[in-house]
Amino acid sequence: MASIVLLTQPEYAGLLMPFLRTSGADVVAVAERDELARAAETGSRLISFAAKVIVPAAILARFSGRAYNFHPGPPAYPGIFPSVFALYDGQREFAVTLHEMAPQVDSGPIVAVERFTLLPDHDRLGLDTLTFQTMLAMVAKWAPRLTDITTPLPHIPESWTGRHRTRADFNALCELGDNPTAQEFTRRLRAVGEGPEHALTLSRFGRRFALVSDAAGPVVRGGVAAGDS
Repeated sequence: MASIVLLTQPEYAGLLMPFLRTSGADVVAVAERDELARAAETGSRLISFAAKVIVPAAILARFSGRAYNFHPGPPAYPGIFPSVFALYDGQREFAVTLHEMAPQVDSGPIVAVERFTLLPDHDRLGLDTLTFQTMLAMVAKWAPRLTDITTPLPHIPESWTGRHRTRADFNALCELGDNPTAQEFTRRLRAVGEGPEHALTLSRFGRRFALVSDAAGPVVRGGVAAGDS
């Protein structure tokens, strides 16, 4: 029986497990790097979904089968927070990408891309919610083949393009500077969003100020309240 290691955030594991277990695979969910390292000793295949852990090459090499990742963005936006940079760039289309994992993040051969329209009224929360729903549908579609480790998933003729965004790029986008225009403020607010984990900042009078949201409610990631299972 195949042994599948699912690397994801705890609040997502309960949503993903039913898809992966339908084919009879033995699936264990992990969220932290030390858990992943232990599971890799006996795991046949790694599946990563919206994980916070960057998988080191040494751990990736321990899996006997090929590993796959669900990237919450199109091939044109590798790296961190693809929705943020697509919104800032004013894109009219977005996507999620299933790809083979490689030692370099978001660089492995691409298996599937599911594209959808990015509407003018989408903000970060709206786009992230739609992205999450599309990723879940992609997991359901590919689960039988993902849990069959005897055959690698086929590649499609798509390539990673665009610059690999980093945390430093995101932090720079959050910093409005000394005198932002109203247009630039609106553009960045749409892209960055509001919440306790991210906020625009403004430098004035030798001080740095952070935008405080008036919105009430739980912290939401991908349409799921943090802490929910």
